[in-house]
Amino acid sequence: MNVQLSQFFRRGVIRPLDDDAVQQLAAFRIDTPIRVEWLPIMNDDEFARIWEAGVLQRINEACGVDISDYEEVELPANRIESALRAVRYDAGNRDSIGKFIQSLDGLLSDAVATNKNVYFIF
Repeated sequence: MNVQLSQFFRRGVIRPLDDDAVQQLAAFRIDTPIRVEWLPIMNDDEFARIWEAGVLQRINEACGVDISDYEEVELPANRIESALRAVRYDAGNRDSIGKFIQSLDGLLSDAVATNKNVYFIF
């Protein structure tokens, strides 16, 4: 089996949990089962709310990346703390996406602790 990340993870944020996952995610292809933490975005409406709240744009600005719809973006470990600060900025005013923000905060915090890249698959 050899498939693209977007076939498994249509929309969401992925954090590798072991070295095999790190290698396969870095290649943007999955060859064998991998261990990951996946924060899915369940539908187009949820993605629209997240986009309208400016969360992804703020991460883009803070990290020099281009996360947008229909993109696969690798966020290097050395930029995750910047992404975390961007997510935490004004987080209290995002009621409609509060659960996503809380979960993304946790995922990014764990990524900082393990010093592993994070993948945004949209």
